[in-house]
Amino acid sequence: MDTRKFILLSLYLVVLLCFILIYRQFSYQFNRKMLFIEFPNLIIKNLDGNNASLRNITTDIPSVLIYFNSSCPICQSEAELIESKFRADTLTRFLWVSSESLEEVKKFAAHYSLDRLDTHRFYSDTLFRLANAFRLTGVPATFVYDAEGNLVDYTLGAVSVSDLNLSIQKAHDRSR
Repeated sequence: MDTRKFILLSLYLVVLLCFILIYRQFSYQFNRKMLFIEFPNLIIKNLDGNNASLRNITTDIPSVLIYFNSSCPICQSEAELIESKFRADTLTRFLWVSSESLEEVKKFAAHYSLDRLDTHRFYSDTLFRLANAFRLTGVPATFVYDAEGNLVDYTLGAVSVSDLNLSIQKAHDRSR
């Protein structure tokens, strides 16, 4: 009889522990998404070295916010893909933010010819304001917002062109 109670109690504790772990994971993901729900109101540096408010930049068309690092191979690959696939997209704004110096950001933008595109803007955030606000621990991180600044989709890590294209399309559909 004691063995049976022990087994039932053990089973109960295992089920309870599983429930707690699942709840914590779901809660963590939900709370994390809540961090990104609205476009951040942060002051960072544009390529001229002047302060710029991210929220003021994104009021009229859907925006893709990309947190990157110039030495990140995934970020480099994504820059090439975005330049080739979205070069002609004049209805979406791409905002590239890096924690690196202005000089490094300028070199990255020029290397991938993104600095020549009107809809691509680059920023330096050496104080890690974006990373802290979104609790980011790595790059790349890609966030797609509609024209009103509401989150449509996000990806932490590499994003495929097809997924990014789909997210941008959703942002345009919401903005109509």
